[in-house]
Amino acid sequence: MADPLSILFGSTARVKLLRFFLFNPSKEFIFDEISKRARLVRRTAKTEMSALEKAGVIRQKNILIEVPGKKKKMKAIAYTLNKDFQELQALQTFLFETAPIDGKNLLKHLRKAGTLDFVGIAGVFVQEFEQRLDVLLAMKKLSLPAVEKAIRSLEAEVGIEIRFAAMSSEDLLYRVGMYDKLTRDFFDYKHNLLIDKIGVRDEVKSATYRM
Repeated sequence: MADPLSILFGSTARVKLLRFFLFNPSKEFIFDEISKRARLVRRTAKTEMSALEKAGVIRQKNILIEVPGKKKKMKAIAYTLNKDFQELQALQTFLFETAPIDGKNLLKHLRKAGTLDFVGIAGVFVQEFEQRLDVLLAMKKLSLPAVEKAIRSLEAEVGIEIRFAAMSSEDLLYRVGMYDKLTRDFFDYKHNLLIDKIGVRDEVKSATYRM
């Protein structure tokens, strides 16, 4: 049997798929979802996933999925990370450390959505995988579709789902002042601020924000 690691890094598409599965270790995905989220044409995705199956990194699993307009769930084949793969931990560490998951790359994508007043990062960006939010951002003129497009573009590049919250600058300041759950979940744990043009840091430190 060929050395599994010798066939892993054959193309950019394969690396994207590796990151996709390694950074979503407990999730199951059907083929169409994988191809769409990784932004790969079906033919390329199919070829590279076959290689990953051969290497033992991913495996197939039968699942039931809901279909719009139908009462009964349908059987489908899903793909998931094979947690018994011998080199799993080493591969996860290597691919995370070499992935462009950093603030600079995030801002490059987000600036396509417009002028940013506030951007904070947590979760995967600070290697705290159990946090509920990875990116918190605010804009005076918020275009949620544009922000989502930018986030999805980054997701496809790094192969990991990015959990984000976007709102108007006024709304963010109000939420921080009211100590609501969303901002509490972000600021109470490890995080970094990349952009703060509206004084969110000062509001967090003020008496109105009960740390």
